[in-house]
Amino acid sequence: MIPRIEIHKEDSKNTIRLIIIIAAVFAVALIFLYFVASKTFRGTPLWESKTIEMGDTVSDSATEYITGPPWTIEHTKIDLSHVNPMKVGNYTVTAKNLFATYDYTLKVRDTTPPTIKIGDISALVLSTGKSYDTSLLKATAEDKSGITHIRYLYSGKEIDELRFEKPGYHQVTVCATDMSQNESKKVVSVLVDDPPEIYGLHEQYLLTGSTVDDLDPVFAKDTKDGDLSDSIKYDTSAIDFSKSGDYKILYNVTDSYHLESSAESTLHVVAAKASVNSHSHDFELSAEDMENLIKYGHFNYEPLSEPDRSWVIKTCDRTLVNLYLDGSDSVSSGSAFIYDITPEFIYLISVDHVTSELAGNDIKITFYDDTYINTPIHSIRLNNGNEAAMFRLPVSLIPYHTLINLREVAFMEDIYDELVPGDNLIEYCKNWRAGKKDALIKDVKIISYALSEQMKQYVDPDEYFTATRQSEAGMSGTAIFDERGYLAGICSKTLYPMSGEIPIYRNGCDLILKVDRLPELRERASELE
Repeated sequence: MIPRIEIHKEDSKNTIRLIIIIAAVFAVALIFLYFVASKTFRGTPLWESKTIEMGDTVSDSATEYITGPPWTIEHTKIDLSHVNPMKVGNYTVTAKNLFATYDYTLKVRDTTPPTIKIGDISALVLSTGKSYDTSLLKATAEDKSGITHIRYLYSGKEIDELRFEKPGYHQVTVCATDMSQNESKKVVSVLVDDPPEIYGLHEQYLLTGSTVDDLDPVFAKDTKDGDLSDSIKYDTSAIDFSKSGDYKILYNVTDSYHLESSAESTLHVVAAKASVNSHSHDFELSAEDMENLIKYGHFNYEPLSEPDRSWVIKTCDRTLVNLYLDGSDSVSSGSAFIYDITPEFIYLISVDHVTSELAGNDIKITFYDDTYINTPIHSIRLNNGNEAAMFRLPVSLIPYHTLINLREVAFMEDIYDELVPGDNLIEYCKNWRAGKKDALIKDVKIISYALSEQMKQYVDPDEYFTATRQSEAGMSGTAIFDERGYLAGICSKTLYPMSGEIPIYRNGCDLILKVDRLPELRERASELE
């Protein structure tokens, strides 16, 4: 028989109480232990809020967020899933371990302005009065955001094109702004120059049968390069000089900065000379343009370094004019040459025994190209011993086509230091007797600078030298050139024997008027007013 165990009700209650007490003590112990562990191992946050620059690297190392025992740091996880360091904003970073979770505020800010870069514009030159795209400055901007806006300022005002009205260096400010309104600036110097100026353009009239060489020259000037006339390009291939008609000519010139100018004129090819003559005074250069041509030496020619008789005859005829008075062949004709050209006047040199005979009369003055004008002349003489005489003609009287092709004689004051007895000279009379006879060209050879006693009875010995020649009526006053093209003398007095003397000097020896004192005569130009 199994023994019967009796559990008393009181004992059961005590057991339950004991279990509860033990559980409570254990729970309290656990809580205490957790509290102690949490105090020991949860760690301490290093910051609550931090600002970083956009684009900076965000660390996921717990050591950047908490401090504490190594175990705690090792078991702390950093959550950066909501952070975009490339975008401005406020982000939450979470640091979490067994005993704690911490939220940090990470502020991403953009305080760095864009970086501006300018390409190589060292060769860039802009033209005054012309508009250009700002892209010519080759400006770019870089920013971490990847988005920038570029603006251009000139004289404090925003511009959308490059346009300058004055030459020189101009300062343009390049401004770059990012999405956070950070701005950077860079100043760029832009060189601006006037483009070449083409001048002398006009409607021209030429006879059928003319050639391209008969076209009036067109000129160009530039503030940097000066005279660019020789650089002008034009195309005449469409012109039929054998056929009457109107033709367009396009002129183009480029300066050393590669600035370009173009202009157009009209050529009228006509069959009647009267049509050409009727338009001979249609065009006239301004005084300023004439000054430019004079400044750049358009009316000069460059003498040679070595003798060339043919070249002198071909080149120097444009300096010569013929003076003629109808009705008397004996003394009425003479010659002259162009000494100086100004914007208002052409100054010509002849000799007094010609100009004094012609004074007060309407003289036919014929130029190298057969063009002529009729006008009275008034002259002044150098002195009693030197009969060089000067008169002038208003530029406005001379047809443009003739005027623009005239030349001044090449003058050298010390010419007689270079020329010696035996040297050859050329006496040249163009359009002799106003074109009624062919040009006269005489070969002359210097004999001596010392005059004989007989010669001294005729002239001042300091003003003349002797040479071989046989002048003819109408040549008095014309130029005598050396074989390089320099003015060497003036056809003046012919040596006739005095009464009772043997005529040993008439053939093969004559007097040539010196030219070294012509500047003195030019200085007295006011006496012609």
